[in-house]
Amino acid sequence: MTADPHVGHYRTVVAFKGFAKQNGMRSLSRYHSLGTLIRTLPARQLLPLWAAIFSTFSMLGFSVDLLNRGRQQNLELALNVVASGAFAIVYARLALSARRWPVAVVLAVQIAFISVVSRVFPPLPDTPPGRLVLDAVGTIVTVLVGYTMFLRFINSTAARYLLAQAEITVARDIHRVLVPPVDCRIGRYEFLGRSEASGEVGGDLVDVVDDAGGWLAYVADVSGHGVGPGVVMGLCKSAMRMRARGAGGIGPLLEDVHTVLMPLKPPAMFVTIACVRGGMDNRLECAVAGHLPILRVRDGRVEEVTEPQFAVGMFDRTTFGSQAVDALPGDLFALLTDGVIEVFDGDTRELGLDWAKQVLATDHHRPLAAIADRLLGGARAHGPQTDDQTLLLIRLGHSDD
Repeated sequence: MTADPHVGHYRTVVAFKGFAKQNGMRSLSRYHSLGTLIRTLPARQLLPLWAAIFSTFSMLGFSVDLLNRGRQQNLELALNVVASGAFAIVYARLALSARRWPVAVVLAVQIAFISVVSRVFPPLPDTPPGRLVLDAVGTIVTVLVGYTMFLRFINSTAARYLLAQAEITVARDIHRVLVPPVDCRIGRYEFLGRSEASGEVGGDLVDVVDDAGGWLAYVADVSGHGVGPGVVMGLCKSAMRMRARGAGGIGPLLEDVHTVLMPLKPPAMFVTIACVRGGMDNRLECAVAGHLPILRVRDGRVEEVTEPQFAVGMFDRTTFGSQAVDALPGDLFALLTDGVIEVFDGDTRELGLDWAKQVLATDHHRPLAAIADRLLGGARAHGPQTDDQTLLLIRLGHSDD
């Protein structure tokens, strides 16, 4: 058993992944309200919104003059029209910025403004000719202009949203091509892999590369969520597949992939990988990089067969090694991403790796598809999915049939 050595390294990687995941979710959740959306849009694209608010509420100046039977002086009317629209923009900015305390200050300023204006400009003794018509026309025009500006802002924002959705759809389709389900057999080894993304575009990867005389099976998990990790996932798969067809063990393979990815990704992003390399015999080479341990199930006993290492792309000049593992007919190897076990119920209780080991111990003799259903179904039943859930099961059969 190698449970204890994994604790320190894996917790370090989990801390890094938690930071990346939290920042990734922040980058998505900041669009979940109008206020945060407003703060991200360029000032030029906000002009129709501010014009709409100003025009809609400036009609209050005309309405107040109507209530006074049109006896406001011309300058007073103009000041009230402009001030009504200006104060409305200030209130909107404060409301959308979620800063509540200055509202009382602005309200006091507005009340003081109204008081000063009413004192400086006493009402006219009679209604000027045509004033009520001016008030009515001013009210109609300002409302129509405000409505038009609102439509313009909504249309431009909707266009940006639809464009972003179209790009996400393309990324999601590419992801489905890059991460298809795995269900194959190479020699005496049977493989089954599944990946269920937590969002539109996943950052997990499951793959089996069949080369003449050998094969490489692996799962990978890119830190974070969204399109960015999905792009890095595609780069990782390309690098892994290209390097897997070359000579050498898993250690040099991971070092080459690490060298390729380091300059192509954001500094805070990295990839955890668990991989198994084998041929036609019963000797396997296993390695993990910042990942959960690879589990071997033999006669109902579950063992961790890998030693911990740092993730790919985490630190410069990182070296990687591997472990030689024997495989007997009937042995089952399980590669899981942390999204399968880091699931929390309503009482914040984690599903945990021990639960996955128990499932493997009791169900190891069942078909691989049934074992995968039990693991992924149990994760879904335990709590909401917050991360990509990926697994790869490998079994050595008793014959080539």
